This record gives sequence, C-alpha cells and structure tokens, in this order.
Amino acid sequence: AGGGLVELFILENAYEIVAASAPPEVMVKPVKSYAGLLDEPVDVWAVGPGLGQAHAKQIIALLRAARQPMVIDADGLNLLSKKMATLKNAKGPRLLTPHPGEMKRLFPAKKKMSRAETATAFCDQYAVTLLLKGSRTIVAEAGRPLSYNPTGNPGMATGGMGDVLTGVCAALLGQKLLPNDAARLGAWLCGRAAELALARGRASEESLLPRDVLDHLGLAFRELRGPS
Repeated sequence: AGGGLVELFILENAYEIVAASAPPEVMVKPVKSYAGLLDEPVDVWAVGPGLGQAHAKQIIALLRAARQPMVIDADGLNLLSKKMATLKNAKGPRLLTPHPGEMKRLFPAKKKMSRAETATAFCDQYAVTLLLKGSRTIVAEAGRPLSYNPTGNPGMATGGMGDVLTGVCAALLGQKLLPNDAARLGAWLCGRAAELALARGRASEESLLPRDVLDHLGLAFRELRGPS
C-alpha cells in the first residue's frame, strides 16, 4: 500500500523464528525490550497484531509517548482497554481500528446505543480517529461528519483481515495522509480488494482469506485512480 521500508520489531528471544517466516519485504529487527522503541527513527507506528499482552507496561508507554502517528489494533487495543487514560495523554495522532468486540471493551455502554452513536460518543470523549469495523464500517472523529464505507463483503469476517487493514492504514499515514483520510481510504481499499477477489479471482465468500485481499490491493488502487 505504499509503505516503503517496513520494519518489524521483535524481542530477541523470538527473532530467529519470526525472521525465518517473515516475507522478504519486511525488515525484522531484534530488540532487547520494547522500552527502547521510542528512540527508533520511524515515520508511523502500527501496534497490536500478533503482539500478545506480556509486556503491557512497555507497550502502554509507547502508545502514550510516541509522537508519530499510530494505528492501534488487536492486542494494542486490548492493552489500551485496561488503561484508557493513555489516550487522553497521547503525544501524537492515534487511529484505532476495533471490531465490535474490542469496541465493547474500550467503551462499555451504559445504555443501548447504535454503532453510529457509540462511535460519536467515543470520539467526543477521546481525541482520536476511530475506524469501527463491521458491516458498513464507520470512521469517526470529533468535529467531522461520520463516514460509512460502502465496500466489502461477508467473507471479510475471516481472522487476519483486520491485520491487513492495519498495515494499509499505516502505509497511508506514512504517505502523510491525515488519520481520518487514511482510515476512510484504507477501509475502502481493503473492501474493494475483497470484492475484486470474488469478482476476478477464484475466491468465494466462504473461502476468502487475507492473502486474497492483499493480492487484489493493486487492482483496487488502480480502480481508485480511474482509467490511465
């Protein structure tokens, strides 16, 4: 999605396993602890997929103190849900991409609210951009109208789809898009790639995998730009 140089920071004790299985496009870098990540010269952070929750204190410190834009997903959200004050003290722009279950942990409802009401109330309380996944994904941010994503299909409920979205949004942030724009464009691209995988590939809604979405991202970008 235009991310350029992609680095994966991994603890030293897992480096050999991860480096052996990582795609060749990903630069795997071993670190002694996550505490030193604030000194890394990166343009944007993507935190959460595959992370685990064993080093919560160090990750929370990164979520709060990093000045670069950051996409937070998966275990990043699960850790954040236990210390929501982190968001109010965050030093840089934050884009959260929860599915409905993660959203309930982040923002337990005191009364029954629609998805739109939940997204609006959350962003009124926290100065972040929210991409609430699901049928007709919602992108919300205080002071801006809600956006609804029209692309995608039920096959995207497969595990790992959110990890693709995290990477796409991070790549777009790295190209200097604002978080709201990166969220809306990232959701559209991933959803459209999923549609193209069904229309032009051999996938079905039942068999659709994150790899199918990755394989059709290029077509989604080309369609977005229109006829050349």
